[in-house]
Amino acid sequence: MKNKKVYLSVILAVVILCFIILLDLLTKHFIIVELIPKVGDSIDVIPGFINFVYVKNTGAAWGMLAGRPIFLIIISLIILGIYIWFYVLRVRKFKHKTSIVLGISAGLIAGGCIGNLVDRIAFGYVRDFINFQFFNFPVFNFADVALTFGIILMMIYFLFIFSKEESKNKNNELKTNISSDEKQINIDLSNSVIEPLPKENNGSDNTNIGKENNDDNKENLDKNTEKNEKNEEKTSNSDKGE
Repeated sequence: MKNKKVYLSVILAVVILCFIILLDLLTKHFIIVELIPKVGDSIDVIPGFINFVYVKNTGAAWGMLAGRPIFLIIISLIILGIYIWFYVLRVRKFKHKTSIVLGISAGLIAGGCIGNLVDRIAFGYVRDFINFQFFNFPVFNFADVALTFGIILMMIYFLFIFSKEESKNKNNELKTNISSDEKQINIDLSNSVIEPLPKENNGSDNTNIGKENNDDNKENLDKNTEKNEKNEEKTSNSDKGE
């Protein structure tokens, strides 16, 4: 449950990526190859509103950089690589808090970019067929639709979500550092051992020494007393003999 948002964001990105690629390639095949195989052929879908007309686009959007397929392939690969790399970094950084908007945007942009890359690599141009009849607008395909909505979501992400994610991440890092410091302090306190101060035995030692000296002095006095008594007895006995 912890990583639910991460999986949802990544799954959405992958599912949208695969869906856009399949939708773009299949519609190009069945509509262009089967219904309007020649350039300029058209078929009405909603008369006066939208129709399908086959157009070869050798450039980018609105015919820009026409006739430079290799340059457009390189640019497309670079843009695709940078955006996927950015998305992967955000997933690694925010994990279960990765933005779903960013995941949807990554899927749309990657799917649209790959869909048109397949055309440029295979044919040297992009096959467009969707046309609005009620106003003058370039003919496009489903890959272009995905790219357009993906870029819109990307702008929303960078304008309104990116800064909030960064501020939340800084607050979370600060809280994590504070809690880790507190844990370290508690660990240090629990591991610290207060050594008891050595007992001062000088007084007791001196007392014991004094007692021992007194005992020795008493023994010496007793011995001297006995010697004196013996000497006095000897002296008295010698006087009696005389």
